Amino acid sequence: MILVGLGEAGKNIAELFKPHSKNYKIIILDENNGIDKKTSVEEYDEDPIKFKQRGLKSHDEAILFVCGSGKVAGASLRVLETLKDYKTTVCYIVPDLEFATKMERRRHRVHFGVLQEYTRSGMLHEMIVLDNKTLFEVAGHGTASNYYEKVNFFIYSTIQNLMFMRHVDPVFGKLHEKKEISRISTIGLGSLDADDEKLMYDLQNITESTYMMNIEEEDMDNDQNLIPTCQQIVRESKNKERETSFAIWLSDTENHFYSMHYTHFIQEENKNASGSSE
Repeated sequence: MILVGLGEAGKNIAELFKPHSKNYKIIILDENNGIDKKTSVEEYDEDPIKFKQRGLKSHDEAILFVCGSGKVAGASLRVLETLKDYKTTVCYIVPDLEFATKMERRRHRVHFGVLQEYTRSGMLHEMIVLDNKTLFEVAGHGTASNYYEKVNFFIYSTIQNLMFMRHVDPVFGKLHEKKEISRISTIGLGSLDADDEKLMYDLQNITESTYMMNIEEEDMDNDQNLIPTCQQIVRESKNKERETSFAIWLSDTENHFYSMHYTHFIQEENKNASGSSE
């Protein structure tokens, strides 16, 4: 799989995958690092992007990590043009709009809308939306010198775990095949013994959900309430008229689950932040 980190946030996330370079081809694109520095979003959108790395043809999937508030995000469509022959997912980071400048909010609004339209049209395989504000609530933050480090690591570890479960058969259950039109998504995280699922973006009009349970082997062997608990989580989702399924993978950490939630509806810009969405 090809991983492209575009801009400061995308670069910092993609670089965390370097210890797994046997599985990923990592491409970093930032000002004066694969892309010449420009003065505006429009200029970043003008020039085609060519990857210099070798061995790309041996991969058939790609993920683009990008936060839409930066000027460099203007190169997103040019990057996606270069990735047109790959099954490409965009992992889009919504900036914290409360502290974003007026120009940053405007860039986000444009990039967020355009990339969703690309996704819904079928030009992209999927668009995973993650909200920085929510990510900080879940992962915490560092000091002034490494403020985004915990959030970046959380995104990396979550994507890495999801990739692992894609390639390893579950020990129980099976996830359903999502509909072709269900291309806009977000990720959830929660524990089995509490009603605490947290979505990494407030996705509206969810139509499908999958739950990937990570369970310790001892509980798999001894907990008679395990399957009913999983089924109850699925039942609550189905009661919201969502196509829902679950599967279980063995884990050496405390019982928890990841979830993926999908829709084919365009998401409006988040206007819940204190800063306006102009």
